[in-house]
Amino acid sequence: MKIRNASLRKSFIYAICSTVTAVVLLSFVTIWSCLAFRKWLLPDSNEVFLNQTIVYEDGTQSRSKLRVKFGDEEQQYPGIFTKNEDGKGVTEPEQKIIKYSVDKIENSYTELTPKRKLAYSITGAAMVGLPMMYSLVGILICAFRFYRKKLDIPIRILMKATENIVNQNLDFSVEYDCEDEMGALCASFDKMREALYENNRKLWGMIEERKMLQASVAHDLRNPIAIIQGYTEYLQLNLSEGRIGKEQMANIASNLSASAKRLERYTNSIRDINHLEELEIVPARNLLPDLLEEIFDDFTIIAKEKGIKVVFENSTPHCKVMIDTQVFYRILENIFSNALRYAKNEISLSFAYENKNLITVVCDDGAGFTKKALHTENRYIYTTEQSEEHMGIGISISRILCRKHGGMLSLANHPPHGAKVTVVIEALTVS
Repeated sequence: MKIRNASLRKSFIYAICSTVTAVVLLSFVTIWSCLAFRKWLLPDSNEVFLNQTIVYEDGTQSRSKLRVKFGDEEQQYPGIFTKNEDGKGVTEPEQKIIKYSVDKIENSYTELTPKRKLAYSITGAAMVGLPMMYSLVGILICAFRFYRKKLDIPIRILMKATENIVNQNLDFSVEYDCEDEMGALCASFDKMREALYENNRKLWGMIEERKMLQASVAHDLRNPIAIIQGYTEYLQLNLSEGRIGKEQMANIASNLSASAKRLERYTNSIRDINHLEELEIVPARNLLPDLLEEIFDDFTIIAKEKGIKVVFENSTPHCKVMIDTQVFYRILENIFSNALRYAKNEISLSFAYENKNLITVVCDDGAGFTKKALHTENRYIYTTEQSEEHMGIGISISRILCRKHGGMLSLANHPPHGAKVTVVIEALTVS
């Protein structure tokens, strides 16, 4: 397991050292075996040829050759090397003369048989060729094993992951249980996949929101357009015949003006939402209790004008957090304005701080959200009202701002009655 989790550098060095050791040992055994075999094939270099010449009284001669080894002459041929008192060899019988001569064996290879000569040559080539072959085979085996053990599996995993990404499939994971560089690379690739998945999810969410926005705008524009179209047709039919009085004409003009203003507000709201996508969150250091007290005071003044009571509850700690106050205020202002319209007597604001998030809950004692609004709480809010002040765009803007600030917005009904909006934004504590 330690070798498997070792770095590529250490694993490569280990593979090279193991291969070199194996090649050296095999080469040593091969060379030693070849030398031993050649020594067995060749005569001993300490051996010589002892030539014996016998000259008889009639002048005839006979020759013989004996192979002897230096130092073992008397043991091998004791009769030939028996000496007399003057140190000369005894020549018996006297009717013949025996002469001896020694010839050194200059080249033992020439004395070999053809088969032995071939074996001798093959062993010489083997002492050179086999170590070279061991080195080549060792390099190939080392490279193959290193690739198969350390590179093959992670490369296949990364290739498959790349293919999935090319096919726009991000619903997979890159898993390689190893602590070397390839394991780190696979882990980084998986993080990249997660980032792509999250970006795609956000992109599709934005596309869905844009679709819902378009549907919401189309729905909201239907009423003022229908009003303008109806009045236009009515004027075309009755104006030429003089059947419309000044008072009725003024009333029609007023209604047309109101419808035109509604269209203008819808257009401004769409422009604001488009600008929100380019908005950058700029957190700044703020003392949390002071910020929340200031927001409460502002909302209390606004609520007094409509006779609505505001209940304040704050359980946040006394600390400084990084938060974009303008964005946060705009989120709460949209939600509070919406609650202020539907509240009967009271609106409650509660603040809490959990897990590096600032949680704000806004509740009113009105009729609450409709089932359709709760069903589509993660989308843009549709409105079927003909009110000029409330179009349902405020909550949509707040939701976008919450997401850009690293949080979320959720809708619910507060029992026994009333709407409940929960805002969660990221707010890191600082010293």
